[in-house]
Amino acid sequence: MLRTFGLQAWGLHQWDVGNINEAFRYLTQSEQTLLTGLDRVEDDRVLSDLQLLMTGMLAEVTALRGDVDAARALLDSLEIVAADNPYRITVWATMVARIASIVGDPQWALRGAERGIAVDPGFSFVFLGTYQRLARYWALAIEGDHGAIPQAQRLIARNLLDPPRSCVATWYGLLGEMHLTAGSLDDAAAALDRADFYLDAYGQRYPEGLLLLLRAQLLRARGEPATVVRSAAERARQLSAEHGAHLFARRAEEVLAEIR
Repeated sequence: MLRTFGLQAWGLHQWDVGNINEAFRYLTQSEQTLLTGLDRVEDDRVLSDLQLLMTGMLAEVTALRGDVDAARALLDSLEIVAADNPYRITVWATMVARIASIVGDPQWALRGAERGIAVDPGFSFVFLGTYQRLARYWALAIEGDHGAIPQAQRLIARNLLDPPRSCVATWYGLLGEMHLTAGSLDDAAAALDRADFYLDAYGQRYPEGLLLLLRAQLLRARGEPATVVRSAAERARQLSAEHGAHLFARRAEEVLAEIR
């Protein structure tokens, strides 16, 4: 078990600094242990809670590496184990919400977020519940409800900044995407500037390819020449591919295909 914890810790570190290939390599070495442990969640509550979270993180890294179907399968395993337990549903819902947001699937994000919020309407699981609510605001904004944007901005400021929490750069990036959808280009640029600041300040670089891609989309929305947009999108694609974040590389390829 100590070796398993070591593999997981190093895998999470690699995810944090943006080395998705290495994160996947280390986390998958404990996959069978995690899945076996899900069948014995009642034996040791503390250990089982850790295994639930680690299975969710394995799903997130798997999605980042480009295999969204495999990530969904892991999340399905979590959902089965969660049954009607509010905390376990919260873990599942949080990971669905986080993954769906970076994949760019608002309906999937809403499904996870709304189930998680339903079992914790009082917001007692503040750390995990924050990501659910942010994903819900993101999904609503992407689908045209721009009133969700200031709510997301306030929640980021209230719950992710002091003390600094995981994924703050990601959520400023996604806030930028919300503003882009609303046509608020200056606000989008400001949000992406904040994302870049926190990326550099805290060194959590796994969303770097996504942020570069959103920069390219901002350039496109501002009517910059196709060569400029293409160069920015290619930079996002190349950096993402080099670090194993094939999810973002493929999203960049979609943008490149649209501007050719």
